[in-house]
Amino acid sequence: MVFVYALIGVLGAAATIFTVQNPDPVAVNFLAWRSVAMPLSLLLLLAVFLGLVISSISPFAKQIELKFQIRRLEQQIAKLSAPAKQPRRVEPRQVDQPLSEA
Repeated sequence: MVFVYALIGVLGAAATIFTVQNPDPVAVNFLAWRSVAMPLSLLLLLAVFLGLVISSISPFAKQIELKFQIRRLEQQIAKLSAPAKQPRRVEPRQVDQPLSEA
């Protein structure tokens, strides 16, 4: 656990140094959209944060997909486990009886 705290401290220090060294304002252009000018460090840290959020959403989508698959398979198991209807018994006719004409 100490290693995790040390790693978080090192990453925090690196982010602080990065922020101090990159104060230049930058505007982002995308198609017809243009953002307000903000420091480069803030923009990059925002991009990293959005990447972390989006990548953490992906496992939740997979989990929801697997839950739907489990529900579908449970329904299929219940359907296959249900007792089958008994087939209708057909009485055999005797050979010496004539066919009925209907």
